[in-house]
Order: sequence, then structure tokens, then C-alpha cells
Amino acid sequence: MEFVFECGQCGADCVVWGEPVVSWWTQKYRVDDFECWCCGATCTPHDPPWTEA
Repeated sequence: MEFVFECGQCGADCVVWGEPVVSWWTQKYRVDDFECWCCGATCTPHDPPWTEA
């Protein structure tokens, strides 16, 4: 599933793929650090809940 995050440096919206994680009770995803498409900065995603793209 894809999620939208805002770059901490330039404020651009970045669409990032969330890797599904097996869980018994809920549907969970893992998002690693990502590179901003606009400025190239390495960004760390904030804690869930996340906005779906």
C-alpha cells in the first residue's frame, strides 16, 4: 500500500510504499526511511496513522 509523507526539509509530498507485515489482529505496514523525490533529503516517516495515497 502507498502512503503520503511530507519531506521534513522542503515540504514536498512523497508517495512511499508500505511493506505489509504479518499480524494476527490488524493489518500493519512497515515504511523505511525514504529519499525525497524533490530535494533528495533522507526522511524518516512519522509514527502511524499514515495517510493513504
